[in-house]
Amino acid sequence: MSQEQISFDDYVLNNYRTLVALKYQGYQNHWPIISGHNVKIGQYRDHVVIFFKHTADPHMKSSSGIGPIPPSLLMGVEAINPSNIKVVREKLEKFFCATPNDCVLLVKQDMSNLQSELEATLQQHEYALGLTPMKIFLSHKGADKPKVREFKETLELLGFDPWLDEDAMHAGVELERAIAQGFKDSCAAVFFVTPNYVDEQYLAAEVNYAIAEKRKKSTKFSIVTLVYEVDGKKGQVPDLLVPYVWKEPRNDLEAIRELIRALPVKVGNVYWK
Repeated sequence: MSQEQISFDDYVLNNYRTLVALKYQGYQNHWPIISGHNVKIGQYRDHVVIFFKHTADPHMKSSSGIGPIPPSLLMGVEAINPSNIKVVREKLEKFFCATPNDCVLLVKQDMSNLQSELEATLQQHEYALGLTPMKIFLSHKGADKPKVREFKETLELLGFDPWLDEDAMHAGVELERAIAQGFKDSCAAVFFVTPNYVDEQYLAAEVNYAIAEKRKKSTKFSIVTLVYEVDGKKGQVPDLLVPYVWKEPRNDLEAIRELIRALPVKVGNVYWK
């Protein structure tokens, strides 16, 4: 890249536009920051800090330098590395009062991590635009439905879209077809394994669907098994689920923590209602 021909932020944005076009051809001109932005550029150690503020106005653009990021803002961070880059980004997002349509990129001066930073930005904007699956399939035995409804309501408050058979299927729909579609639309499957849970018929099909989605989506799909003990009797984990995340929570609060921790997507930033 020649700095005489193109600015650093324009070079980064052009690469981001190419990445978006590869996945969402025809939509890049309506995409966050691509469709209009203001930019601030600073530096922390050997990283360039770029803050793109989404404006949705392609005719209005401003660029300003903010100089070195003060060490007090990133207390305890001697150097940005793969193990702390997410935490650093979150701190800078708060500092810049960023919304999900904005982005903070932390690019090494040699630009060796540019691609991974752009991919992280793409995931963030997919989430902001509602393109990231937020459905969570809740697999359970009918006898445990009251417990599962409580989880459903909690997950909804956190911004997820839980799939529960009694809500997701309208009258007359073919059960197995609806279940298969529920898995395709989901980012995770949670199995509530109580002594009532028996790996048979539709429950067996749900295990198979979950494993198929995990193989297809890899890190973008999680299988979470919550094992409960009732009256001294513990639920039996189906053999096919044993290799995946398997927890024995002492209570439902611990269960929801383990569930959230295992999901491939995280709860978004907190904003005033």
